[in-house]
Amino acid sequence: MADIRVAQRYAASLMRLSTERSRLEEVYRDMEFLGNAISGSRELLVMFRSPVTRPESKSSVVDALYSGKADPLTTAFLRLVIKKKREAVIPGMVQSFARMYRAHKGIVRARLETAVEWPPNLIAEVSAIVARQTGLTVELSTTINTEIMAGFVIQVEDRRYERSVARSLQEIRHLFSDNLYIKKY
Repeated sequence: MADIRVAQRYAASLMRLSTERSRLEEVYRDMEFLGNAISGSRELLVMFRSPVTRPESKSSVVDALYSGKADPLTTAFLRLVIKKKREAVIPGMVQSFARMYRAHKGIVRARLETAVEWPPNLIAEVSAIVARQTGLTVELSTTINTEIMAGFVIQVEDRRYERSVARSLQEIRHLFSDNLYIKKY
């Protein structure tokens, strides 16, 4: 719990600093790159959280990871986090920064799950509906899940809308399992 708060504070500091210096887009790109690298490499995640690995080694890994492609503000901030021995919060800081950036820019992420691939015009219509409902710009990702049989499941932030055959069958099964003519006392 404390690590989450620390990560959010570092992310907020980086957000303020990058906004003040008009480097928000560059820093966001760098954080997105680092987030993808961490989620794609378990070794990188373990390295950041390991108390055994020396801070100098962690700084050199960050330098090698960006190898001159990152904004100097990003690398300097990450070096500062490592110098303060808070590198274990870097993965959480990256996630918190991405959430803060999306909130700042008025972007909402949504995920559409369907049983079969939908045509692009239908996906665009769903995206437009979500944009109208939220009043925000929508980043919509789609996945195919054959277990839902037919229909769709859409998740917008922490809200989930499910209109699938699998869900309907589950509700019917629940209704039939509950016999109204047998008293339960």
